[in-house]
Amino acid sequence: MVKDNRADLLPNLLYAENDEMRRLYRALGTFLKHTQELAQSLQTKFPEEVNKLKKQGEEAAKKGQATTLFGQLAQAQSRSRRGPPDKSQQEAFNAALKRIFVDPYGSLDDGVERLSTTPINDDVAAIMVDGKPMLAPLGLTMRRVKTDDREIWAVVPPLNIPGVANFVPKTKEEFQIWGSLIKTFDNVVVDLTKDVNSGAMKSLDDVSKKAGEKAFIPAAMTVFAYTQAMEARKKAAQKAAQSTPQAPTPGKN
Repeated sequence: MVKDNRADLLPNLLYAENDEMRRLYRALGTFLKHTQELAQSLQTKFPEEVNKLKKQGEEAAKKGQATTLFGQLAQAQSRSRRGPPDKSQQEAFNAALKRIFVDPYGSLDDGVERLSTTPINDDVAAIMVDGKPMLAPLGLTMRRVKTDDREIWAVVPPLNIPGVANFVPKTKEEFQIWGSLIKTFDNVVVDLTKDVNSGAMKSLDDVSKKAGEKAFIPAAMTVFAYTQAMEARKKAAQKAAQSTPQAPTPGKN
């Protein structure tokens, strides 16, 4: 799909439990398509800078540094309790944006030959790496899904594992907030692509700086809003549990 310039179809490979999640995946597909178009423009305009940055990203990943966009968002959120974002956070955020823009799908081909599947039943298969379950001991699976005109095997995102389940949207408001975050980044990518193609951007640093200016504050605010929504959901669940009548203890009147 990526080689055919159809990155927008990648989310179709993910299993969605409900219509709200499928709509979120469609929005993600639009963002991925526009990100691919930006990466192509950057490669054309700044080939030497792009190749250099790819090597730097590989080295940073080997050192275990947070190089992904959402990794930087998570760090920003954890620090937000101590005050507003500082200059170092902004710079790290800009660097993460720059890496994802220049090579958004560079890791997809890495290790493909190591992947395989093992049937669990007629409708579920386990994804294996070097013959062993991926993400052991929890595992990663694929599920047979029937669409209007065909059957496909879709990857089931591990959304129920500890540390992830709490961030999965469950209410209408939470889905809207996630959609807003994706739309924020999508708008930034579209604007940057226009600027790069028109010659307004003179280097990758210009691109990342402009992206940070456009996206950092809205993204941080969206993450904060989502945190508040999750807290509201948690309090509502606790209140509902407290109001539920307790079953009588056997042997007591």
